Amino acid sequence: MNILILDQFSEPGGAQLCLRDLAPEIARRGWRATFVAPGDGAIRDSLREYGIRNEQLPGIAAYSNGRKTIRDVANYALDIPRAILSTRRLSREIRPDLVYVNGPRVLPVSMLSGCPIVFHAHNHLSKGYARAIAAACVRYRHVEVIAASRFAGRAFDRLIAAESMRVIYSGVPDLAFVPRRRQSDVIRIGIIGRIAPEKGHLELMHAAKLLLAMGHRTELVIYGTSMFSESGYEARVQTAGAGIPVHFAGWAQDVAAALHEIDVLAVPSGYIDAAPRVIMEALSAGTPVVAYPSGGIPELIHDGRTGLLTEQPTPESLARSIGKLRADPALASRLAEAGRREWEARFRVERYQRGVCDFFESIVTARAGCAVSAALPQAYERAPAD
Repeated sequence: MNILILDQFSEPGGAQLCLRDLAPEIARRGWRATFVAPGDGAIRDSLREYGIRNEQLPGIAAYSNGRKTIRDVANYALDIPRAILSTRRLSREIRPDLVYVNGPRVLPVSMLSGCPIVFHAHNHLSKGYARAIAAACVRYRHVEVIAASRFAGRAFDRLIAAESMRVIYSGVPDLAFVPRRRQSDVIRIGIIGRIAPEKGHLELMHAAKLLLAMGHRTELVIYGTSMFSESGYEARVQTAGAGIPVHFAGWAQDVAAALHEIDVLAVPSGYIDAAPRVIMEALSAGTPVVAYPSGGIPELIHDGRTGLLTEQPTPESLARSIGKLRADPALASRLAEAGRREWEARFRVERYQRGVCDFFESIVTARAGCAVSAALPQAYERAPAD
């Protein structure tokens, strides 16, 4: 099989890490693949290791973080035709069997392709422009959809047939389970990932202050940078951390080590988070999770069994749940052990790789079968009579 992969970023965000996870399976199956995206981010090197060709996608990169401006919209309208023409020329050269679209912004770029298109909905399409782009493209062309959670797939419920959408939860490698043993009276709370408003860093700062006021010895560790985020948010988070024990550790190159260094992973995400990868990583590593019941998170965590979901998506509720875990070490151990079993059953990277690549194969095989069926009447018409 020959796959053309379109992405709106080449930096290692969640969607790009999922793509990196697919690369070994693509190589194992002997498929050819070409990755097309703006920029020169670190994901390119990861894909090259598995023989995936890299190409540049012109335009569509330099837009404002957060809310898009009128200038961004105008630039996007100018950039997309250029990106479409560039990708169409590349498609004629490599003749892909399938186009895999890994971000909504580049979905229009795939529309002139004559082969099957698969769009991976890693996130809930909360922004109006993203929903409009996706709806227009799906109405223009038949598009198959992989949804990272049922929550992420809701935007397509009325746009495509049920059989054209597959919910496939992401998977992560084994991060080496470490049993929970309390080393001190201080509870170390970590948050890992992009520093962005939707990830809830400011809410965690508020919750930490509440925990300190309740007499809990608390330390925060912030792993991450403001990748793809609105400008100024990280500075507000640092300002909010003044006067409390907090360490800004930068981007976590070794997520397993980061998870093993903390006692609790906090995930106070907003309502749009579809399937946070870091939750699956924590389950694998044996780090108890306390999360808001937002977006697709309740699809990943069974409250009270594999993690704790707060009663409400508020700092007060977050502080209460962390305090409950702090007061009950046996509960923390049970959550860690059950979470590891949940990872083994549902979130192993091998299951994710097979699910996505088998879906690709089924689409291309079905397309080939349709092409053969369509050609059969013509063949019979040309056959000479006995």
